[in-house]
Amino acid sequence: MSSTDQQQVRSLDDLDVIVDTDFHLTERQEDLFPYLESPFDEMLTSQKGDDYGYLGRVYPSHGMVYSVTMGKADSETVRTKEDVLKGRDLIGWDKAIATPTQNLYLGAVHHDDLAAGLATAYNNWLLDEIIDTDEGIYGAAVVAPQKPKKAAEEVNRRADEDGIVAVMIPSGSVDPTLGHERYYPLYEACERTGLPIKMHNAGGTMMTRFPSTWKSLNRALPVHATAHNMMHQTNLADMLTQGVPERFPDLDFVVQESGLGWYPYFMRRMDHDYMGAKWDAPMLKKLPSEYLDDQFYLTSQPIEGADEPQYLNQITRLFQGEKNLMFSSDYPHFDFDNTDELLKILRSEFNGEEIQNIYGRTAETVYDFD
Repeated sequence: MSSTDQQQVRSLDDLDVIVDTDFHLTERQEDLFPYLESPFDEMLTSQKGDDYGYLGRVYPSHGMVYSVTMGKADSETVRTKEDVLKGRDLIGWDKAIATPTQNLYLGAVHHDDLAAGLATAYNNWLLDEIIDTDEGIYGAAVVAPQKPKKAAEEVNRRADEDGIVAVMIPSGSVDPTLGHERYYPLYEACERTGLPIKMHNAGGTMMTRFPSTWKSLNRALPVHATAHNMMHQTNLADMLTQGVPERFPDLDFVVQESGLGWYPYFMRRMDHDYMGAKWDAPMLKKLPSEYLDDQFYLTSQPIEGADEPQYLNQITRLFQGEKNLMFSSDYPHFDFDNTDELLKILRSEFNGEEIQNIYGRTAETVYDFD
């Protein structure tokens, strides 16, 4: 055990490694045009913007017209390797996993084959223009949930690419939800190749699905405040009940960008209901919370309640965050977290080893950076 394990971590300088598990790119569809095969390139060349020309223009999330960085950063775009390195200088990570922004909307594309084509194009662009393991820049291969078998083929194609350390499901608008057997070929491919699955929602798409539709909300605030965690709960509840982690015991899942407070509640709610209706989840051999402890990880952003350290520390303890919480910044999005915001809270409760886990060591076990 190193000296930093035995003593309190008081500053970022005391950390052995910082891994940002959710560092965003702000790609645009024109970045992908050179990589998009016919006939799909012709379908999109007349479209401008960041929503692939579907219903995004009328989503209430488009009411969020304030600056994407709210003054926290100088650059509002991350579309080149140089942009990524500029963000690294601000956040101070040693390794980062690049996450898409526009392609978080991929699950809402109404043309299934186009969605699969866009996933392939994004991954080619990511490998050519962004990933650089010498600089600590890694990425997740995006797959189209509309076409699970093609998604499995994409996983098999990308698994050995240098710098690809995970698979990203744009989960905000998946239909059906992720417990359905149609996704099993994708899960099998990820388990076989050893790539964890990252689940990431997007405020502008997820309200097209349960628990509500965007038509019921006419402001951006209620969408952004509730949608990420509510859609994650829906997918996780379905996955647990259908026995996904039992069927794929060697597959890890990472739940991204939904805050922390909902997670202990969800774990206990699932256990409570399961104990009264075990017949409805016959695949399970242990409590839902045990599967969540064993195979699911949470990323830290956004840190809600940063002005109440006791609250956030208690929440983190309740879901054993010392072993399954991973730091993320969400840079450069409007509500991203600076690297030391979480540390200021954790250091009053957690020891050096636990903080080291949260800031990088757990990520190094979940993702194969070698």
